[in-house]
Amino acid sequence: MKYLAFALAIGYPLIALWQIHARKLRDRLDLLVVLAAGIIFLLLARTITDWQSLPPWLWLIALALMAAATAYSGWAWPQLTWLRSERPKRRATSAGIQLVIAAALLALLV
Repeated sequence: MKYLAFALAIGYPLIALWQIHARKLRDRLDLLVVLAAGIIFLLLARTITDWQSLPPWLWLIALALMAAATAYSGWAWPQLTWLRSERPKRRATSAGIQLVIAAALLALLV
């Protein structure tokens, strides 16, 4: 179980960095959802794992990678529009629901 949490904590920020760098995100809402999911995965990994059994530098790597993804998103932000979709209302609703779910999960994990 601790390796799954470790994979989430390290792997997801790496995926987020790749998505931001490769410009795989459609719009700013995608960027917000990716960052919110990264924070949730970090908190989930912290919650379900006994981090005392793992070296502390692993947790610091996960935090540094998520911080790097968040900082790197500042570079991508001006190049993205808020909504880029043929159906902007549906897109906004979808992203809004994802962010509400992310906020609820954050509230439960904190």
